[in-house]
Amino acid sequence: MRARIAEILDRLSPAERKVAELVAADPEGAMGANLAGLARSAGVSEPTVIRFCRSLGLKGFADLRLALARGEAAAGPARHAITPDMPLPRVAEAVLDGAGEVLAALRASLDRAAIERAALALLRAARVEIWGCGASAALAQDLAFSLFGLCRGVAARHDPQMQAMAAAALDGDAVAICLCGTGRAPAMVALAKQAAEAGATVIALAPPHTPLAAAATLLLPCPLPDAPEPQAARLSRLAPLLLGDALAVSVSLLSPPAVRDRLARMQAARGD
Repeated sequence: MRARIAEILDRLSPAERKVAELVAADPEGAMGANLAGLARSAGVSEPTVIRFCRSLGLKGFADLRLALARGEAAAGPARHAITPDMPLPRVAEAVLDGAGEVLAALRASLDRAAIERAALALLRAARVEIWGCGASAALAQDLAFSLFGLCRGVAARHDPQMQAMAAAALDGDAVAICLCGTGRAPAMVALAKQAAEAGATVIALAPPHTPLAAAATLLLPCPLPDAPEPQAARLSRLAPLLLGDALAVSVSLLSPPAVRDRLARMQAARGD
């Protein structure tokens, strides 16, 4: 990132250069800041920060944080692709290195406002449908377990026909949560569009800038891991799993006392 900034520094306006110098001097601080905070630290306006991002060839501030996270992860211990002849101790290190990069990218792209809006929508919903496809089917079941007792009418579905029938019965009082590791599965995108057209709130846990992200009412971004297959497929489960946990905890904290009391009784009944 410092090299990219150095390449364009002479072409930036004086205000944009302030942002560039701040980011180059403290990439970790910039990665952890929000748009208003970075603008305030640089002594410029928020639109100036956005213009700086676009001068770097990025779409906006979220992409800048993601690029910084990837750069910081790349600057750490090198992560190697897992190969058949790799020593077993190194395999564990490679898996953990990859997980660390996923967490850094997820932290950088986290949309706190979207998490809050999604949690409030779930609390208000009369029905919550959770749909997963492929490897995301198990994640849908896990999220349904976390939301059961907090929300009304929670159901997880992985069968395409059952998902289609459920989508046909949705209305404005419902929430549909769509999980897809690539964000490009045609059937899931079609379901999301159908649910949105019916007036339901559609929450997508998917990579940004994908068809599913575009079809959703609310996007909780799950950046794709920068790793070779099949390691990327395994790592891609981490972001939606953790975001699902964050969403469930947010719903729990926002729930009225009666809901929390009911959840406590359910936990006691199952011996937790």
